[in-house]
Amino acid sequence: MKPKVKRFRTGAAMAAYAAEIFRAALLKKRGRFLAAVSGGKTPARLFRRLAALPLPWERAVFFLADERLVPRSSEQSNFGAAYRALFSKLNLPAGGLRPVKPGPRAAAAYEKDLLKETGKPGGLDLVFLGLGEDGHTASLFPGSPALEEKKRLVLAVKAPAGLKPSRRVTLTLQALNRARTIVLLAAGPGKKKVFEAAARRDRTIPAGRLSPRGALYLLFSARQ
Repeated sequence: MKPKVKRFRTGAAMAAYAAEIFRAALLKKRGRFLAAVSGGKTPARLFRRLAALPLPWERAVFFLADERLVPRSSEQSNFGAAYRALFSKLNLPAGGLRPVKPGPRAAAAYEKDLLKETGKPGGLDLVFLGLGEDGHTASLFPGSPALEEKKRLVLAVKAPAGLKPSRRVTLTLQALNRARTIVLLAAGPGKKKVFEAAARRDRTIPAGRLSPRGALYLLFSARQ
């Protein structure tokens, strides 16, 4: 399916558009709504927008698209950032938050948790992703063996040299592409070129290999 590519002048406009995608998807589905979010600077504005929406949050369950294996209190924790900006503001049900639990089998445990909630296909309803200047998304980096994983839904990976923290857990393309909807967000002039590559479905970058079961939204803001 051809991606829906949208460009915005401001990060606020992009966040509003992305939040509306979430709102419509949640209200359309009956029962529990399974979402995954990423960390980084770009989703922060989106999180604040979502937190202000009067939605039936008691039906929402949140996973992480990827996580850095650091304490949740760390500023580098994706869960910690999402909790402060979004999760703590919502009336979520028991079990509505699914953080990664650090440990030697963190990836296997998270995959088991994902499958327990989604069933054998492992399909989430909606995934929000960011985009790195090298084309990575979640913690799937260019040249990583994780990009070729055909069975596992969650993997333990190491970030490229010089990028800290190095130890991470990420959903694989197998997991991401089973989602009903993926929304990729990118902002700032430094990401314009790689965003255009993703929009062309350039498979030499991880973001160019996103292909969910339903809709793929590629959103870009000229400014943060």
